[in-house]
Amino acid sequence: MLSKKTVFVLLATLSLLLSIGYYFFLLRDHLAAKPLTILGQVTDFRLTDSLERQFSLEELKGKIWVADFIFTTCGGICPVMTQNMSQIYKSFRDDETVHFVSVSVNPEYDTPAVLAQYSQKYSADPSRWHFLTGPRDLIEHLAVNGFKVGSAEEPIFHSAYFILVDRQARIRQYYEGTQKETIGKIKSDIELLLKEVTK
Repeated sequence: MLSKKTVFVLLATLSLLLSIGYYFFLLRDHLAAKPLTILGQVTDFRLTDSLERQFSLEELKGKIWVADFIFTTCGGICPVMTQNMSQIYKSFRDDETVHFVSVSVNPEYDTPAVLAQYSQKYSADPSRWHFLTGPRDLIEHLAVNGFKVGSAEEPIFHSAYFILVDRQARIRQYYEGTQKETIGKIKSDIELLLKEVTK
């Protein structure tokens, strides 16, 4: 017959093993990195960057990039979004494969010069973090029909989303751009895309 001490040790061990098993069961989705789905395709666009250069989808060929739609005079969500974008940008500052694109939804005010000044507040390298402006109708089309964000019915159409795009200009994920939790998630997903075999 087993002693009380032996029975206690066996029960304690069994309880520990069950707890560990349950913990891994709950975390199974996090432990196995799932490939990101394809949610859409970004079509070509032609806008102007903060250096007054023409900027098209061709400039991002073979790049992984994060996009958002903001405007420099926004006193609400834009500063929070741009600060969060800045944190992600800093993490990939030395990786030429990863770029960032911020498109103004108030192009009448946000000239290239205004965007250049705004980008300097975040120490953004214009060759890696592209602040874009252009004709309102083209920006509306890109936001609403290209990225499926915002609404052209608003005076200054807007969206709080960050959009992750892969090397083939395919939309792979949307994120709530005002949330701090988004920063870690986007970093993780960019790392996944960096390891993804080009198809």
